[in-house]
Amino acid sequence: MYPVSFRNFLRGSALALPVALATALGATALAHAKDNLVVGQNADLASLDPTELRMGTYVSTHLLYNSLIRLDQDGKPQPELAKSWTKSDDGKTLTLDLEQNVKFHDGRKMTSKDVAFSLDYAKNPSVGANILPLAQMIEAIDTPDDNTVVLHLNGDSDAVFDLLDLAFVVDSQNPDKIKTGGNGTGPFKLESYEPGQGATFARNEDYWRKAPELKQVELKIIPDPQSAVAELQSGTVDFLPILSRESIEYLANSGIKTGVASAEGRVLDVGINVKSAVFQKPEVRKAISLAIDRERIAKDIVGPGAIPKCLPWAERSKKETAGLEGSCKYDLAEAKALIEKAGAKGASVELLAYSQAEPALGGMAQILQSSFQEIGINANISEMSEAAFVARFRKSNFEITTHVYVRAGRSPSAILLSAVPFRSRKNVAGVESKAYQDDVGYVTTHSDSPETEAAWKRIDEFLLNENWVLPVSTLPVQWASSPQLKDVHFNLDGMPIFEAASFDQ
Repeated sequence: MYPVSFRNFLRGSALALPVALATALGATALAHAKDNLVVGQNADLASLDPTELRMGTYVSTHLLYNSLIRLDQDGKPQPELAKSWTKSDDGKTLTLDLEQNVKFHDGRKMTSKDVAFSLDYAKNPSVGANILPLAQMIEAIDTPDDNTVVLHLNGDSDAVFDLLDLAFVVDSQNPDKIKTGGNGTGPFKLESYEPGQGATFARNEDYWRKAPELKQVELKIIPDPQSAVAELQSGTVDFLPILSRESIEYLANSGIKTGVASAEGRVLDVGINVKSAVFQKPEVRKAISLAIDRERIAKDIVGPGAIPKCLPWAERSKKETAGLEGSCKYDLAEAKALIEKAGAKGASVELLAYSQAEPALGGMAQILQSSFQEIGINANISEMSEAAFVARFRKSNFEITTHVYVRAGRSPSAILLSAVPFRSRKNVAGVESKAYQDDVGYVTTHSDSPETEAAWKRIDEFLLNENWVLPVSTLPVQWASSPQLKDVHFNLDGMPIFEAASFDQ
């Protein structure tokens, strides 16, 4: 069960519609037009730039743009704008054969020059692309003809396919309009856009694949989660892309369709600043790991489908876990003994949480606070907005924090390169290790071999010994929709794809 205070927190922030009213509202849900989709999201759509890959662009990106390949739910690359590809024997050259009948929304034909521009754009540090560390795998790009792109890479790593799955092709001839113009090759065209309010997208009748069934998609910004749920049940909204456990359980009991977009796309973790006075000693960080009841947090805070985590890699990544996935244990007695041995008994620390953005962080923080008290550490929870948290986190201005990292369902190399807590250089937790840097550099530039297997094992052992980032539990991305909506697909991070979506008539 949830701690009492967390249940009270959820009551204040989530859902309060009586069941009778919910049933009455649900009865009106069928009145909505069957070829127009309304999507509600709480994050502001402040930009249409597909390289940002943040909550505000979660829905709009796959409406307006196409990526070069698409990873399926097993992490295997499938054709998209690149209809085929070949890798050199050393894995350092990847040649893409592009679809030839692709047009931008303004009617201009897409060419290899647009692909090269898009990758260089994401690689430019001044752009601030979310995929910058992945894009930096590319050392040079050749475009021998309009339909061929040759990527010269810094090594041989499957993470290049994570890059191509997240690299959306933008209009190279209007770089100043990328954030506001939305001129992509995707299944829907931008019709209207008002930052802070939302946007409307019309079906791309000249789409290079089959035109979508839906005529229009309206993206509506609804900052209040309770209001979003009420609109879904009244039928004025058809789809909500990300919801809390409490919201999902409530909606499932009222006849609304719910599901999991990505089982492993996000992971709850605990981050520790190794430079802070309390946590400089490895014994104290080990005690913190021992004091985390991962099973309880997965079951009581996250809920059905959650997987307790010890190492960051996806469940399918067995080679990278090197048999060490069961190494984390919950042992308050051992943790208490380590705290006393390190002379840290009675220490006080600030525990950051941004529960408004992700309620599970609040529940986890309260469980941690109680466990830490039992081992001799006084944790004072500081609640803050997501923006305030990010500002402090990126400046390493924290002692210990609850946190969520994304891309957790992708290749292990992509996680190391793009998930902030695991970076080997300029680590926000203050971790400095030449050996870790070398091992990360090796596994992210070399294909499978006995040497990479040995390096993965050393990385795992380093994570388990140093305890600066502690994976706790998967946090599935869950959605809810009108019962009539069908054929919505999702990428590995849980971003919705409405290209094939339609309503039952």
